[in-house]
Amino acid sequence: MEYIIKAIIRGLVFPILRTFRWLFGSQMSGMQPSGPGSLQASTREQLLHQCQEAPVRKVPLLHRQFKQLPLATTRLGNDEPDSVGCQSNGSAADTKPDALPARDARVRVMAWNILADALSMGADNFIKCPKESLLWDNRKYAIIEEILTYDPDVVCLQEVDHYEDFFLPVLQQVGYSGAFNPKPDSPCLDCLDNNGPDGCVVFFKTDCFKLVKSELPNLEVDYNGKKFVSNQVAVMHHLKCISEKLLDEEFCIATTHLKAKHGYETMRAKQGQHLIEVLKKCSKNLPLIVGGDFNAEPTEDVYSVYETSDLNLASAYKKLSEDGMQEPPYTTWKIRPRREECHTIDYMWYTQEHLEPVALLRFPGEKEIGSERLPSWSYPSDHLSLVCDFVFKGT
Repeated sequence: MEYIIKAIIRGLVFPILRTFRWLFGSQMSGMQPSGPGSLQASTREQLLHQCQEAPVRKVPLLHRQFKQLPLATTRLGNDEPDSVGCQSNGSAADTKPDALPARDARVRVMAWNILADALSMGADNFIKCPKESLLWDNRKYAIIEEILTYDPDVVCLQEVDHYEDFFLPVLQQVGYSGAFNPKPDSPCLDCLDNNGPDGCVVFFKTDCFKLVKSELPNLEVDYNGKKFVSNQVAVMHHLKCISEKLLDEEFCIATTHLKAKHGYETMRAKQGQHLIEVLKKCSKNLPLIVGGDFNAEPTEDVYSVYETSDLNLASAYKKLSEDGMQEPPYTTWKIRPRREECHTIDYMWYTQEHLEPVALLRFPGEKEIGSERLPSWSYPSDHLSLVCDFVFKGT
């Protein structure tokens, strides 16, 4: 019945409201037309410059630094400590965003909930954030700048509702390819003038990797032996390295966005368990990385599902803590009408026997984030991106 009511609203009511808005000029929605627009470039540097110099940008993007981690046994030889994988980005000692750590034979992965356009302007969201800064025509430049600044080889995004009309054509210009899995009943569809459903995406550099196989599962939940397809999705790629330093290395990369809100802890655990089973079948003992928005703090059951899985997964961002055993204090920090939310719900998991994290992008402090919290003029999402450099362990 719920789906029938939603279909009636979307099919009958929304067109009437759009017509009313067109006739009377009512500003009933903050949605903005998308498309690559002026973002036309043949190199990362050109596209990055265009984003930084876009007329709508009021302040520079919040920049962060990498933490270098001790390097244990890897496939790298002793005679090539500064060899590069897909590309070189500066010395390991210099961790400014525009002079990134040396890449060795590394794979850099970004995982980020970018905040869907249709969900950014609701009455319950971000009460201290300037409304103008939430407009898509402002945020889209900052999102692309964040991606290009840290130059990941693989990009795992959640809450993407401008895939076909923006992200795919823009990122294809600089060598990325990707796959999108929309939510079957996305909340974006309940927003007037939406751009379609939001979902998850995994992009990868085509000069670094060849796509072997892709899986786009809808996550299932099992209640008393009965399985139901939920509204949450995942994307998984089996990639084969074609760059010189990582030639023929293979691994699997996945992203997901689990059910949000309190009261859905059991559903998140079941969704997470289903994804584990999918990954076991698809990865077939290959190195595995899973980055996404789990909507769960480390005390929740779904966290234990991943930490205790027989895939032998570890959370990369624990390595930021002094003892290497604690998750960061937050990955999202926002102010909503009822409360201020500051907690850790985004993770990047990896198989410990295959991979080793060697650099992590640090999180900004309270002063850097500012009193408005996230999002803001200086950062386009309520979630901070996770960026990690991995190397393959020796066999």
